[in-house]
Amino acid sequence: MPEHPEYLVAVVFAAGGVVNALLAPHRFSTAVLFCLAVTSAGLGVAGRSAAAHPTIATVLAVATLLLALALGLLLLADGVLLVRRYGPQAALLATGAAGCAVLAVLGLDAVFHAVGGEAFGALVVAVNAAAGYLTLLFLVFAGYVFVRGRSTPLPDTTHVVVLGAGLNDDRPGPLLTRRLERALAIDAARVPDAPRVVFVVSGGQGDDEVRSEADAMADYLRGRGVPDDRIVREDRSVNTGQNLRFSAALVEGITPGYRATVVTSGFHVYRTALLARRVGVSVHVVGAPTSPAYWLAATLREFAAILWLDRLPLVGLSLLLAVPVATAVFAH
Repeated sequence: MPEHPEYLVAVVFAAGGVVNALLAPHRFSTAVLFCLAVTSAGLGVAGRSAAAHPTIATVLAVATLLLALALGLLLLADGVLLVRRYGPQAALLATGAAGCAVLAVLGLDAVFHAVGGEAFGALVVAVNAAAGYLTLLFLVFAGYVFVRGRSTPLPDTTHVVVLGAGLNDDRPGPLLTRRLERALAIDAARVPDAPRVVFVVSGGQGDDEVRSEADAMADYLRGRGVPDDRIVREDRSVNTGQNLRFSAALVEGITPGYRATVVTSGFHVYRTALLARRVGVSVHVVGAPTSPAYWLAATLREFAAILWLDRLPLVGLSLLLAVPVATAVFAH
């Protein structure tokens, strides 16, 4: 067993990341592999620095502590702010819970420094490795979401598909209104002699809604001067996958060879594009702006959804946790 297996694991993960980047440069799995490599190498560097350079190790530990503390407090404060503004919704409560989890990890570290113990130390290393990996992966994901949310529409778009979101009574809520305005801006930006786009409004009626989201969106577009013959309603879908499949089938039956740009919220662009590939729908996805206060909570929710949808991040976490466990076993 090598003295520092973390470096060997880091090299393996990095090599996998390079191969994946060459074969599928836009897949999030590339970021997963590189994050695993950085976290594994970080475990090795921390282990060596603590013994050889205690001062440097202390400075790095304090810097990491402060960054983690800031992230935990930011998540907790954002969760409390949003719950007070919008009520106790699951996604908003999860934001505050994530902040509490970060602070709990810091508390566990503080207890270890006060109590010590070899077995407890192995647990702390494993928890810190998992927390560091997930935090790094979330930050990379947030950056990726930020960039992808600013994608530009296809220049030869024939149809703009607007994905539904919650209503306020019988009218589009703020999130959905921003999506509709983004769709209208795409049409307005076309050159004067280009054919006008057809708007496909996609969204069924939720259990807590008085009408379908498609009907509410169609009324909004008509109120902004869009004629009925340029609005197509898809009012059966209840999730993003159905939005994409039902809208594609509807448009294909009317206009074979169409070129569609899908409009959703910026934080939702990556998962929408991933789902489009999985259901076999060829579309380009662009994002509408989101209020800064809601963006962090929404991005965290999307991150959790990606972890569930794409098992590779969780498989990587299992492999990463095997490193400190194997090191502790073979040390004896």
